[in-house]
Amino acid sequence: MAREPYERHEHVERGERGEEMREIEDLAAERQNQIRRITGVIWLVLGVLEALLALRLILKLLAANPFNAFANFIYDVSNVFLAPFFGLVGQPSANGHVLEVTTLVAMLVYFLIAWAIVRLIEIVMTPTRVRHLRTTERH
Repeated sequence: MAREPYERHEHVERGERGEEMREIEDLAAERQNQIRRITGVIWLVLGVLEALLALRLILKLLAANPFNAFANFIYDVSNVFLAPFFGLVGQPSANGHVLEVTTLVAMLVYFLIAWAIVRLIEIVMTPTRVRHLRTTERH
């Protein structure tokens, strides 16, 4: 049976003048830092995607000129992320102003996917609360 990784490792050495030097390695803290980095990247990617979709939503609501370079760029890039949702629901419009309900649905779905991934990472990677303690006395 394989041993579970320990959460904390302490190494003690004696210096030249007899002083005690301790090196403590906290594996649980390292793991928590890794989890925070990974989930931080996921939330950052989601934030960029949500901002892109929100810009598209606003440009459509304002009836922005689709031939404008900026609007065209936003539409082209966001189309990739909206493709699975096209045709899902109708798009109310009046005088060229469009409320893209599809974009709102996509924003919600992408948020829920990111949230689920973050939770899964936290569940799988968070160290257990069980601790193994082994002491050794040196004489």
